[in-house]
Amino acid sequence: MTTFGELGRGGATFIMTFVLFLVVLLAVLFSMSVIERAKKRYIIASAFLLVGTFAEYFLLYRSYYRVDTRGIQILIYLIDNTPVMLIIMLTVLVLSLTVMWIFNFIRWDRHNITLISVKEAIDDMEAGIVCSNEDGVPVLVNPNMEELCEYVTGKPLLDANSFWESIRNNEVRTGCEVIDQGRTLLLKIPNGKIFKIDKKRINVDGVNLKEFFATDITGMYKASIELREGNERLERMNDRMRNLNDTITRVTIEKEVLNMKIKVHDNLGQSLLEAKRYLKTGDGNLTEIIGNLKKNINLIDSGSDSQKNDDYALMFKTAKDVGVNIMVQGILPQDQDRKRIISTAMHECITNTIRHAGGDELYIKISEMKGSLIAEFTNNGKAPDKQIRLTGGLDMLRCMVEDYGGVLQVESAPIFKLIIKI
Repeated sequence: MTTFGELGRGGATFIMTFVLFLVVLLAVLFSMSVIERAKKRYIIASAFLLVGTFAEYFLLYRSYYRVDTRGIQILIYLIDNTPVMLIIMLTVLVLSLTVMWIFNFIRWDRHNITLISVKEAIDDMEAGIVCSNEDGVPVLVNPNMEELCEYVTGKPLLDANSFWESIRNNEVRTGCEVIDQGRTLLLKIPNGKIFKIDKKRINVDGVNLKEFFATDITGMYKASIELREGNERLERMNDRMRNLNDTITRVTIEKEVLNMKIKVHDNLGQSLLEAKRYLKTGDGNLTEIIGNLKKNINLIDSGSDSQKNDDYALMFKTAKDVGVNIMVQGILPQDQDRKRIISTAMHECITNTIRHAGGDELYIKISEMKGSLIAEFTNNGKAPDKQIRLTGGLDMLRCMVEDYGGVLQVESAPIFKLIIKI
């Protein structure tokens, strides 16, 4: 059987070259396992294979070229007399163990977070990021942040602090614009994109670092502008609606008052005709005629003395004119906004009391709970025969209450109850 000492130059060179390749491969794998902080068994296995393979190459090299064999003559003798097949089998075994270790390491690497996987994830981020020490020297940076820095400042990202200060001081290239210079910087670049740039301090393994983060918020920024403009339009519309609601309420009240005055006018005319007929013919009841005349004259006098600028006075006057008595428990609010809401609610309840409930008394209970005013409206009429839907005037009242930040509730059973919390 051929030994290594008897092997020709070509065969020996091939074996040593292959063993040297395994040494380099194992050195790379050992370095990766240390850098990636792999499990200890992987590090120990790769170290053992590396040392053993390097020892094999060392002895083969010294044996073949007879380089400085002092102190290792016995090992050189053993290598010279080792069958080539045994060396090949040993090398194949090392190769098999190396391949097995590589597959195990790849499988472990795919299922564990490693430094390389973190770096790859950071490089794939759509946002730009750079971590630096206190002096601004970058220790971790991804391509997006490098590209943004060079695009905005015209210089490579060599100092994160300088990059931040350039944007804060609006020292940027023509076409770039710093929209906000608060704790968070908003930067607009010529292609229309908006970047939010944040800075914060982090601590990694006891080392203080600065983290600069650039996020593309173009869509969010445009949406916020559109939302703000929409809110402004909505607020203007709400103002118009409130004015319109006030106008509708007053017109409705004035219409009902006018109808009552027309009725009073007709009654007064009827009373005057009865008085004229009595004076001419003596027909009729004089006491009843005089009573009707006084009643109509009193209604006319009270109408001329009403306080048209006081919403509550107008509601009480309207209720009296249509034959509804309002009884209030508590103190009615006097601030303009809540007064407008309560007076509108009074108007709706007066109308519902007459038209739907067939009652003649409206009860209002005013109370306070946890800083909120609670107004409850009930009447002495019949209960609704079905669930009340918020339509027409009640729906308009609900909008008024919700615009103020309050809540409106309507109960149909066992009696009608309107509850306002503002």
